[in-house]
Amino acid sequence: MNLTPCVPMSAYGVTGNNAGMMSPAFADENHPLLALVPKHNAQFLFRTELRMPVMNFLTASGGDSLALVGPTGAGKTSVVEQIAARMRYPLRKVNAHSRMEMPELIGQMSLQCDPVTGDQQTVFAHGPLALAMKEGSIFLLDEADFLDPAVMAGLNAVLEGGALVLAENRGEVIVPHPNFRFIITCNTRGQGDETGLYTGTLSQNLASWDRYRMLEVSYLTKEEELAVLQATLPQVDATILSTMIDVANGVRQQFIGNPDQALQAGQSGLTVTFSTRTLLRWARIATTYSTAASRQANFPFACPLAQALRESLTNRTDKPMRLVIHTIAKDKFGAAWANDPVVAPGV
Repeated sequence: MNLTPCVPMSAYGVTGNNAGMMSPAFADENHPLLALVPKHNAQFLFRTELRMPVMNFLTASGGDSLALVGPTGAGKTSVVEQIAARMRYPLRKVNAHSRMEMPELIGQMSLQCDPVTGDQQTVFAHGPLALAMKEGSIFLLDEADFLDPAVMAGLNAVLEGGALVLAENRGEVIVPHPNFRFIITCNTRGQGDETGLYTGTLSQNLASWDRYRMLEVSYLTKEEELAVLQATLPQVDATILSTMIDVANGVRQQFIGNPDQALQAGQSGLTVTFSTRTLLRWARIATTYSTAASRQANFPFACPLAQALRESLTNRTDKPMRLVIHTIAKDKFGAAWANDPVVAPGV
């Protein structure tokens, strides 16, 4: 399979004179690895500053690997998946963890039952990284900073485009397919977590990081998030959605994991934040409850917006932090945030 210009840039939300330009993709809509292509999300909002570098890497990696770094919920994984969906690029995704060892990635010996004879036999089962290298897929390692540095260092040859040698499989040598790409996402820059928010992340080997292109992924702007919310929930008043985003941004400004944190004197910072995913969840639940409250005389929640916020985010916080977040919401919504039992106990 080869990448050819066959998908209009309008598929990435580009408008104007460039909308009709053709971007590279796999032309065969029924290619043999189609089952590995991520699901297409028509409402996904592409940011040019992320789309262009990722597409450039997928088209011509130059022997590099790619790292996307940013706070939780900023959209690191989804931007790769949605570009792959439009390019029809097969993708294998694995979530890293601190106890992950090399065999989980490259493969190991396992027992298999012969379907005809019923006999058991020991065979080598290729892991997701080995398969991606053989078939020419994207290998996406999510939360890569959880990985043991020794395991990451063991991948150095692969990261720079070298072959993978499988000693357990009689020394099999896998030369990477020309379409193979190695991508990681992480919350830290490989230097450990200074905030204490990402428990389990580990400092990584500098030599490993030298093999990556790196992209910083920040939260969406208010205008971008409003476009996402309106595309997903077109029936909701834009003013309400806009105020929800103001609440989310107020929380983010106090989030200690935000590099653009803006705390006032005496504020200690929050250890939870709003991702766009959480914001969408809040909007969906709030829409359901507000609609039900308008139709029922004795609706059980005095403040549907507040109840939706608790289910979406603040039930995972302690009481003082919950009060801070609900107070931010009350200040933004004003009279519409009435009868919230968090900020007015006993209501």
